[in-house]
Amino acid sequence: MEESAMRISAIAAIICVSISATAALAAPGDLVWSFDTGAETYTGPAVSDGYVYVGSDSRKVFCINSASGAEKWVYTTGGAVFASPAVSDGRVYVGSWDHYMYCLDGLTGLVIWTYPADGSISSSPAVDGGCVYVGSDDGKVYCLDAVTGALVWSHQTGDAVRSSPAVVGGYVYVGSADNKIHCLDVATGWPVWSSGETGADVDSSPAVTELYVYVGSDDGNVYCLEADTGSPVWSYGTGGEVFSSPAVSGDYVYVGSDDGNVYCLEAHTGSPVWSHGTGGGVFSSPAVSGGYVYVGSGDHYVHCLDAATGGSVWSHGTGDAVRSSPAVSDGHVYVGSHDRNVYCIEAGAGDPGEWPMFRHDLPRSGVAGYAPPPPPVFEVDLTTNWNLIGYLRADDRPYLLAGCYIDDGSATMSWDDAVAAGLVQPYIYYYVVPHGYRILATSGGDDDSWRSERGYWLLTNQPGLTLIIPR
Repeated sequence: MEESAMRISAIAAIICVSISATAALAAPGDLVWSFDTGAETYTGPAVSDGYVYVGSDSRKVFCINSASGAEKWVYTTGGAVFASPAVSDGRVYVGSWDHYMYCLDGLTGLVIWTYPADGSISSSPAVDGGCVYVGSDDGKVYCLDAVTGALVWSHQTGDAVRSSPAVVGGYVYVGSADNKIHCLDVATGWPVWSSGETGADVDSSPAVTELYVYVGSDDGNVYCLEADTGSPVWSYGTGGEVFSSPAVSGDYVYVGSDDGNVYCLEAHTGSPVWSHGTGGGVFSSPAVSGGYVYVGSGDHYVHCLDAATGGSVWSHGTGDAVRSSPAVSDGHVYVGSHDRNVYCIEAGAGDPGEWPMFRHDLPRSGVAGYAPPPPPVFEVDLTTNWNLIGYLRADDRPYLLAGCYIDDGSATMSWDDAVAAGLVQPYIYYYVVPHGYRILATSGGDDDSWRSERGYWLLTNQPGLTLIIPR
């Protein structure tokens, strides 16, 4: 019993610490902070080393603290900034409507170099192998030295290049307003292939895997091409222009359309898996993370969808259309809006390495609703009936079984033995700890497999009261 008492003391200490930490915990979809850029914000933020880099129609590039939303620096270009920045080796690369490509110091915002293109730049740069690749309205794809900004090569397409290059396996893939997708040699810029014409401009940016290139077109189709040859594999027609750039995750392709839908397609065949209707055109490019799809819409909302089903997990409203493409980092979603703001939103279960709990999903978790944080001082009686809610593995078995014990005041047994004895009532997504039993350990034991993902255990004994215990 001495050991049991020590375990009870340990869990009580964890509970006391956790109550204080919970007060600052936001629920998935909650606003963490917003930042006013002064003008419509089309660009997708880039997040690196604790900072968010984003441009806006105000002609400015901003560096914002990712945790607090405080401005670190701002740099003013000569034109609107529609391109999303790229960050590499402490440098920020971004194009502007003033025809210039800028390289800025990531910590200070000071200019390292600029390069003048022959047209405005709304293409977002790709940085790879010491070079920066970017398109321009002059119809060219440029390769610049990342350190000096010197021109390495340029390739002329048949029209404006607003698509953002993808650099994969020694090749540069990019769309053009000449209705084609181009594949260029990464070292020389020589054309390897160009696709047959789509029915309209290709402003969407390619997503490239080892075998295939996926891209949208203003003709309303999503195309899959062979990466080596450009030969068509399949196409899928939506009901509107596809400015959105596809995201590929596993065997699925996710993309938005101006018809207001987000589509999930089978990557090898193009067969539709699901579609989710929003209330406006989807120009935003989806971000797929941790089993969730994050995307903006013309309906003024940022949407979080279940990647497997397309079901709505949460949505967060802004003051105008969201054409910016979200970035997901450290459990947060960063995205711009036409209402001039950049938003940081709690992703909750959406980021790899974060806690994939189903706290947001009421039917699957058994939680009675979003529970507010408990008061700063609160005494927890674990001998009442409590629900212990854990997160799931791919086979839908809770990780929380490992190293958990219960005690009725006279004996201690493992969680597995308690389940087998009928003392703990198992449900598919949560477990009921009956009256008179204490939870003695929330970690430890010989089987630590559940530690492979950062997680939390959620305890609740009544609607509206939640206690979260970090692992």
